[in-house]
Amino acid sequence: YLLDLSVIKTVLAMIGKFGITASLSIIYIYSAEVFPTVIRQNGIGIGSMCARTGGVLAPMLYLLKSISPQAPMVLCGLCPLLGSALTLLLPETANRPLPDTIEDVEGSNL
Repeated sequence: YLLDLSVIKTVLAMIGKFGITASLSIIYIYSAEVFPTVIRQNGIGIGSMCARTGGVLAPMLYLLKSISPQAPMVLCGLCPLLGSALTLLLPETANRPLPDTIEDVEGSNL
């Protein structure tokens, strides 16, 4: 082997860690732009809660090793891919005013 498999695993783990950290930071910025002012604090709170749920469930991944040794890695690889694919469905917020009311969101192209 030119590269040891442990080196490849470490590099992929660090790329994954970067992605997780970036997405956790971005959720606050993006949710502040999408939710109207009247429910913005609730929207940011729910987004933060959902983001933190992964951290709570992460220790449970070790239990998946009893099913298959690859199950935790597959799950940790598929969930971010699914999440990133779903972000393509989110509206573009660049160069648009922040919505103030729920009617602004319903009537706009967001």
